[in-house]
Amino acid sequence: MRQKLKSFFYQEKVRWGSRFLYYLLILLLLFFMYGFNDASAGSYIYNDF
Repeated sequence: MRQKLKSFFYQEKVRWGSRFLYYLLILLLLFFMYGFNDASAGSYIYNDF
């Protein structure tokens, strides 16, 4: 049983999918932390130029 789980999680498709979900979760958390502001709504780097 342990060997079957190990072989399942070491498959390339499973590893790729888990990495994809991990980075997608990080990206979504950053969006929700900093909000979906447009350029005129807040501190945008190019507003002062």
